[in-house]
Amino acid sequence: MNKNTVVTAGHCVNEGPGNFASRLIFVPAYDNGSAPFGQWNATALYAPTQWSNSGDISYDTGFATVSSPTGTSLSDSVGASGVTFNQSRGLTYTAYGYPAGAPFTGGTLQSCSGTATADPYGQSQSQGIPCDMTGGSSGGPWMIGSGSNGLQNSVNSFGYNNIANTMFGPYWGSVIENAYVAAAA
Repeated sequence: MNKNTVVTAGHCVNEGPGNFASRLIFVPAYDNGSAPFGQWNATALYAPTQWSNSGDISYDTGFATVSSPTGTSLSDSVGASGVTFNQSRGLTYTAYGYPAGAPFTGGTLQSCSGTATADPYGQSQSQGIPCDMTGGSSGGPWMIGSGSNGLQNSVNSFGYNNIANTMFGPYWGSVIENAYVAAAA
């Protein structure tokens, strides 16, 4: 496995369905314009074909392989969290993101946490947690356990306009695991 794989929402790397992004930059530990570890350009983008070919929101996860501005791998430069797949539903998560829609500005890292529940409309296999993050937080990690010491098991994906303060993230099963394996090879 390479040490330069970043996880995000599928819609951050691909239109779902449609073209992949032509330029993606990862800025670890971004804080109000500060980039303490520099900017890492994506060299390859991945998403499950269920997202990239059909736009199936249940698979809204993407991966980027990034190149180092210093020659040192991403995980050696800033650390890394583990990932896990095919876990039980209804787990407790802490989600992170940079929401930019009011009342947020996109400048600082925010978080929320709670126990995941099924999509109430049955329109996806995604799960929702209590969360007031707004647009711009997409792709932020959902962690099982304690912060970066936990394991990532989903990403911020979408919210319903008529369900306040709930963030939905895709269930990470074998399909998303296979996309991760391809990106991390």
